[in-house]
Amino acid sequence: MIVLGITLTSYAQNHTYHYGYRMVRLDSTYDAQLDPDLSAFLVRHKARLDKKMNEVIGHCPTTLNVESPKSPLSDLIIELMLKEGPAAINQAPCDLSMMNFGGIRTNIQAGDVTVGDIFEISPFDNHFVVVTLKGSELKKAVNRFRYDQLMACNAGMEISYKDNVPYRVLVQGKELQDNQLYRLITLDFISEGGDDILSGIHYENVEYTNIIFRDFLINQIKAMTKRGEELK
Repeated sequence: MIVLGITLTSYAQNHTYHYGYRMVRLDSTYDAQLDPDLSAFLVRHKARLDKKMNEVIGHCPTTLNVESPKSPLSDLIIELMLKEGPAAINQAPCDLSMMNFGGIRTNIQAGDVTVGDIFEISPFDNHFVVVTLKGSELKKAVNRFRYDQLMACNAGMEISYKDNVPYRVLVQGKELQDNQLYRLITLDFISEGGDDILSGIHYENVEYTNIIFRDFLINQIKAMTKRGEELK
């Protein structure tokens, strides 16, 4: 099969723009005419990128998998978000954390953990966000959850299910109160309606940060390794 691409061109004449295009074969036609300067540039940058991606930052004694509704990797990540996340983004402690399962793209295999492994887990440039919302709004979001197809994992909040639907919610071990304000640390993807987890939910306040979630994970694993801790 031959795949064709389109190259668009434009030029101005007498203040009038003219446009054209031509078809380009996307095959091996140009392979024998590689630009030597470009090839050298790519080789140099690939070597630097490989060195960065292959940096060992931790160790995992057993494979940590991710799956809904509960798994070792999602539990580890969500607990780190709640315990260490607020300080990492210069925020006051939060009541709960929330992460979509789709934001954790793969497992961590047993053995050395590299920077590249974390990029595979979190290839997106999602940023930390702290959302303040009333308990009544949090309850609206929780009521969408179904235990057999849970899209979000969380820490700091305990949800009891009956016939696959929530019937009791505890935050920090206490009954969810409709008029109480709760601080939730999450990702901008979720706060902006991603996966419909918090879509349509009213916030009292939203504090955006420039901290990328993936960078936070890398730094936390490095800190754990420095303390002599393994991922588990």
